[in-house]
Amino acid sequence: MRLRKQMPQHKTAGSCLYVCEQCGTYERVPRDVLAFFDVVDPGEPDRPATFQCQKCPGIMYPDAYLRAKRATP
Repeated sequence: MRLRKQMPQHKTAGSCLYVCEQCGTYERVPRDVLAFFDVVDPGEPDRPATFQCQKCPGIMYPDAYLRAKRATP
C-alpha cells in the first residue's frame, strides 16, 4: 500500500513554512529564529532568510517566496 504524502499547513501564528528547492522537504522555522537571524545577519533587504537543507545540499526558501519565484518567467 502506498502512503499518502501529508500536505503541511501553510500558516501558523508562530512559524513560517520553508521548502527545499531541490528535494521538496518542508520544515517549519519559528518566527523568533527568523527575527534572530535578521538581527545577526540582515543580508539583502529584498530577499528572505534562507537555510541549507539538512537532507540534501539544496537551499530552503519560504514556501510563498519559492512559488512566486517559480511562477515568474
